[in-house]
Amino acid sequence: MNSALWRKAFRDTWVQLAISSLLLILFGWCFVWLMSQFQPGMITAILDFLPSFVETLLGVPLAKLATVAGRISVLYVHLVTVLICLGWSVGRGSDVVSGEISRGTMDLLATLPVRRYWIVASSAVVTGLGAAVLAASIWAGSLVGMHVVTLPETVPPLRFLPGVVNLFSMTFCLAGITSLISACGRNRWHTILTAGGFFAVSMVVKMIARLWTPGAWLGYLSFLTAFEPQKLILLDPERTRTTAFQYDGALLGLGLAAYVLAAIVFSRRDIAAAL
Repeated sequence: MNSALWRKAFRDTWVQLAISSLLLILFGWCFVWLMSQFQPGMITAILDFLPSFVETLLGVPLAKLATVAGRISVLYVHLVTVLICLGWSVGRGSDVVSGEISRGTMDLLATLPVRRYWIVASSAVVTGLGAAVLAASIWAGSLVGMHVVTLPETVPPLRFLPGVVNLFSMTFCLAGITSLISACGRNRWHTILTAGGFFAVSMVVKMIARLWTPGAWLGYLSFLTAFEPQKLILLDPERTRTTAFQYDGALLGLGLAAYVLAAIVFSRRDIAAAL
């Protein structure tokens, strides 16, 4: 593969990756500090006031959320964490084809002595590595927080590893789906809006499937059904291994399949001008 392709892939991503990683580390640290300010009884009292459907929606017993591990596990589904990972997935995935076409640089990129599918492959590798760095960053931030602040109990760092892997898998999967959308289009903003809409619809479908018993089958239509970092952190160790293999395998498999389809589509399409 052309070394210029790798240099371009890293050059286009390192700023976003550095800023996102720093934000996740600081956020994880601050979140753990904030959780340390609550007394255990206060968390339990707050959870007791929540309606019963909240437990169904979250997919984990509310009693486990009152523990130190349960409170810190919120980090992996928190809006801030999800938005930063969403920004990475959609930002990197939308740039691979439609982004280059929108900027008018695809013609130049296509002149490199490489096959087109290597353009998608290099993006997949760099984006995957970035997704791993982001997932590790939120983990690192929480570990720093647990080391600095005083918590009611000590939680082994490896307890959160299943959530870290699941967050990485979801980020990689969405990046692959976005890349497939990008390979079919020529306007980056159209790709971003489509991918963002797909994520929002997937979230709604997952919520409906979880809250509406007759519609539980709808969960198979949402890739976010396999995004359950809290459940994987709080499950018993024996169940965690089996469930994590199923969830992470589904997300990574779907992401890889999307990247392969993106490479095929891009290899066979014409490079039209941006809209």
